This record gives sequence, structure tokens and C-alpha cells, in this order.
Amino acid sequence: MAHHPNGLKADYTIATVSVTLVLLLLGAVGYILLNAYSSTSAVRSELRFSLMLSDTVTHTQRAAIERRMGLHPAIASWRYLSADEAAQDFQAYIGADFVEFLGENPLPASYELTLNAGHTDPSDLTALERECTTWSGVEEVAYQQKIIDAVTRNLNRLNYILLGLGIFLLAVAIMLISNTLRLAVAARRQAIATMKLVGATTAFIRRPFVWRSFTQGVVAGVLSSLLLYLFADGLSEVMPDIRLSTDRSTLALLFSGMILVGVTICTTFTALAVNRFVRRTD
Repeated sequence: MAHHPNGLKADYTIATVSVTLVLLLLGAVGYILLNAYSSTSAVRSELRFSLMLSDTVTHTQRAAIERRMGLHPAIASWRYLSADEAAQDFQAYIGADFVEFLGENPLPASYELTLNAGHTDPSDLTALERECTTWSGVEEVAYQQKIIDAVTRNLNRLNYILLGLGIFLLAVAIMLISNTLRLAVAARRQAIATMKLVGATTAFIRRPFVWRSFTQGVVAGVLSSLLLYLFADGLSEVMPDIRLSTDRSTLALLFSGMILVGVTICTTFTALAVNRFVRRTD
């Protein structure tokens, strides 16, 4: 008994919607994972590394320190703070004139360094600290090591959890899409059997199914990418403090990946399902 065209269209629509929802879920996990990685890089790029200078530091020593900082791969930039500027910053922070209370300014001149994100691992920070303390004119090195270690550790843990969740969802997605496409192909098993009886080859029978699944994967990938973009844009407006955002090139790469995954899964499992039904008619 032949299937009604509207029934085939409904099966195609249901399969496309199913693939779209699965890709949307995978894309959401990928989007969160990308933002978690960006947050880790942002935290590391905001790390401040201070070189406290000795009271007797000379201009020659300062020039040598600046020359070394300019050539160092871990140091992105620096700012010099005189003792008076350091006191003013600290007074603004605590809201009181501690210099007048103490009768002197205990804060030394210093360099406040901004480090490159790729050189902020604990081992890199320890190595940089040891190196800087050997520089003539540097009295002490200060940075919030415990806070940085805790933030980096927690963000890395979040990245691993999201990565594991993404792999799990990908496996579930493959199973769901495989079953959906197999049912869609099964709905046309009589057409497959008819083509096989008139002498059609497996490749000839498979071609229209794979082409339809290709377009299905593209449509599902585009729709899921659009929905994810609208969701992310709406979330950024409703909750601006979260600042879930990535640059356009990264988003384009993510959306391209969603479309590629949709096309790959759809065409692969459709071809396998068609081959299975063709073998059954042999």
C-alpha cells in the first residue's frame, strides 16, 4: 500500500524538527563552553602582577627593568606607579588618609604588570616571580596567587563538566537522530522494494534519500543556529550582567559546526538505513 504524499511530508517535517531540537541543545552546550573558555581567558588577562621597587632604586635600574619587561613574552604591558600615586590609589580605595594617620607613606614605587593569557598558569607565575626577584631594584613581587588559582581551578572544572556533558549529549543525539531517520526511511520501504524489483542498484536507490537527508541536515542546522542566536541575544538583553557573548567569527564557526554535524549525521544514518532495507529485499 503506497503512502500518501502528505504523510511522507509529515514524516520529513517531524524528522527535521527532531534534528533541529537536538542540534539546538548541542549548540547551546557548545555556546556555554565557548563562553566559559572566554571567561577563563578574560580572568587570566586581568591578572595584575606587581613589582615593588626598593627605596634606593636608580633610574639606570628602572631602565633595565623596563627593558627586560619589554622583551619578556609573559608581559603584555605595564604601568609605573610612584609612591605618591600608590598612596593616592590606596586612599581612594579605603576612603581615608592613612598617610596623615601614619605620618609617612609606607607604600613603595612599583610596576603593575598585565600578563598575556597564555602565561598565567601557576607554574608560569612561579617562574616569573622567581625571575623578577633577581632583577636589580626589585624588592618584592606581589600577586593574588590563591585567588587566581581558585578561579582558574573552578573555571577549568566547569569546562571539563561542560565538555563531558557535550560528549554525552552528542552520543544521545546520534541515537535519537538515527532512530528518527530509520523510521522515516522505513515509511518508504515499499518504494525501496519496488525499485529493487525493477533492477535499481543500491547506489541509485540510496541517492534520493541521501540528498533529501542532506537538505534536511542543512535546514535543521540553519534553524537551530537561528534559534540559538535569538536565544543568546535575548538572554544578553534580559541578563546583561552575565555577558554571554563571543565574537562573530567564533559564532560563525559554532553555527557552521552545527550545520556540519546535522548534515553528517543525517546523511550517514540515512545511507545506513537505506542499505539495511535494500539488503532485506535481497
